[in-house]
Amino acid sequence: MRMSFLFLGANSPWVYGLAEALGQNYHTYAVEFYDWQTYKLLKPAWSSRNPPELLRRIFRVMPTGYAGKLEVLFRFYLQHLIKYWCQQIYMLSGEQPWVIASYPYLAPWLRPVPSEKLIYYNFDDYLLYRPERKQQIQKQETELIERAAITLCASWSQTTAFQKRYPHMLDLIHHFPHGFVDTYLNPQPEKSPQPMTIGYVGNLGNRLDWQLIYQVAQSCPDVTFMFVGGRDGTLNNTDWQQQREAVLALANVHHVGRVLPDQVAQYYWSFAVNWIPYLVEHSFNQAACPTKIMDGIASGRPVISTAIPECRLYPEWIHIFDSVESAILLIREQLALLEKPGNYTKNSQQLEFARQHTWQNRAQTLEKFLMASNK
Repeated sequence: MRMSFLFLGANSPWVYGLAEALGQNYHTYAVEFYDWQTYKLLKPAWSSRNPPELLRRIFRVMPTGYAGKLEVLFRFYLQHLIKYWCQQIYMLSGEQPWVIASYPYLAPWLRPVPSEKLIYYNFDDYLLYRPERKQQIQKQETELIERAAITLCASWSQTTAFQKRYPHMLDLIHHFPHGFVDTYLNPQPEKSPQPMTIGYVGNLGNRLDWQLIYQVAQSCPDVTFMFVGGRDGTLNNTDWQQQREAVLALANVHHVGRVLPDQVAQYYWSFAVNWIPYLVEHSFNQAACPTKIMDGIASGRPVISTAIPECRLYPEWIHIFDSVESAILLIREQLALLEKPGNYTKNSQQLEFARQHTWQNRAQTLEKFLMASNK
């Protein structure tokens, strides 16, 4: 089946990962939208990989407010721009592109796009992003879901929530969890990790259970707890920030800080155990599909986590803890298992499972969804 794609709002590495996979076989544009201030702050360059020949990456930097208070002023221009990109892709491929919308704010700009060529890709509960705009965001999201040929949800929680909210769209709403870039697959799982290490990769924000982390780290003085990522949030001395600083001050805790995206996989591989110590009750964690899931599984190392919904979908590869005591027990068990013969066999099985969840595999799944929607 011949296809082509226009990704709108491809600002995140996981969206780009899917675009990159599709770009192996199809003409694909990956468009990132920024306002001037955000672009200057982020200076986005999260992938140094050479894009596939069929993939074009586009940055569109706009005035502040272009998608908010001033959206009406920019609507006609952005509708025209999207139409122009679609025409360009059509001239290259001979196919009208599938247009993938990754954020609700894109809805007004997509009204000229035929519904049968529209895909809504949800990877968060966007209603939590700007609570003061909740009604507006929900209205935009409803417009996208009602119009789209299919809706993709990164998390199972969002999939079930949408299926309940839009029962007449049940067969068009699909669970589509994050994949991983194949360079994250550990090429040497037999190589011993750093002994007695527990690692976390990601922003150090309020989604982590810092109180639990502190108690676990304090109770395991012979284990080194490593954190790879920047401090998230403005420093204003809140309770969770005080707890985070207390954790990072422990003698057996090492804070690596931010690293380049291309270095992240090496940290996953180096840890004896990877963990996801998220707050279970946190609204974002309830609705999210952490990229840490597949990145951690692809390391070939044990993965342990609190009982957030998406992690519970992989009981064979992610061990769940629900208290400080059970976390300590799991850590001790997993560290001990690493010393036993036959561990390499387990690693191989885990990596074989991971190979089924690369972005290339996700692209193939999307192809199947689209072919089914055309019948």
